[in-house]
Amino acid sequence: MKRILATLLVILTVFLCLAIIAKADVPGLTDNSTDALRTDDTCTPYLAVDSDDPEDPENPTDPKDPEDPENPTDPTDPTDPTDPIDPTDPTEPTKPDDPSRYAEMYLISYWNVASPHVFIYFENLTDHDITVGAYTCPKGQAVSVATLGISTADGDGAGIYYNMELYRIGKTGKFPMVVSLKKTVSKAELEAVTEFILNNNRWDFFLFNCGWFAARCWNVGGGSYLVPMTVLPSILRIEMLLHHSLGKIPLQKAERDQVMRQVGKGKNATLKIADDKSL
Repeated sequence: MKRILATLLVILTVFLCLAIIAKADVPGLTDNSTDALRTDDTCTPYLAVDSDDPEDPENPTDPKDPEDPENPTDPTDPTDPTDPIDPTDPTEPTKPDDPSRYAEMYLISYWNVASPHVFIYFENLTDHDITVGAYTCPKGQAVSVATLGISTADGDGAGIYYNMELYRIGKTGKFPMVVSLKKTVSKAELEAVTEFILNNNRWDFFLFNCGWFAARCWNVGGGSYLVPMTVLPSILRIEMLLHHSLGKIPLQKAERDQVMRQVGKGKNATLKIADDKSL
């Protein structure tokens, strides 16, 4: 009897061991198997989220999110200090004038009727108005200055005129036997010439004629020194030839209302449109 019971106990033990082994090897039969196989509505499966996904609306640290207004690393941020400056920005300062190049100054002599006439001529090189004597010369324009007496005797009389030569030459086309010299003047040199013009509103045939006035303007403006011949402007022409004359140069034309007569001198100098009889 004992032998039968022992045999049954061994058989029962074997079956129990087999059951334990079978339970451990079969997938889905562990204690958590119900969680793995559950498909009811209360179960929300876990989805792995890629941190680099540009469409993730809840990723606040995504540097590639172009729609994140709070992202300081956004390369399109208008406050980015590396944003290039618009070259057309109206607040950008303009380039200042070169004070050493304010105007081109020419000393010009041509044959006028029976004798040579000499005058000084300025071309504005700046981007704004400049002052030559009592005359305001706009940018891109030019002005001639000379003393006249004989040809203006029936009009405004003797003294300094502006643009008379440009008007007469432009109207008649006569500009013969020209000798000329050229120098680029600085702002300071132009101011010195202006002061001389304002204070020398005079003319006479022997001492203060056109040759004297023009040569003095040339010297004051820093040109190569010329003796201001008073009686014979023809001698001044020879001096100019010895200083390597440029010959004839193109001149701008002046309108009738640009021909001016200087009235007074110094700080009190003013301009008036020249009388028709002076032309």
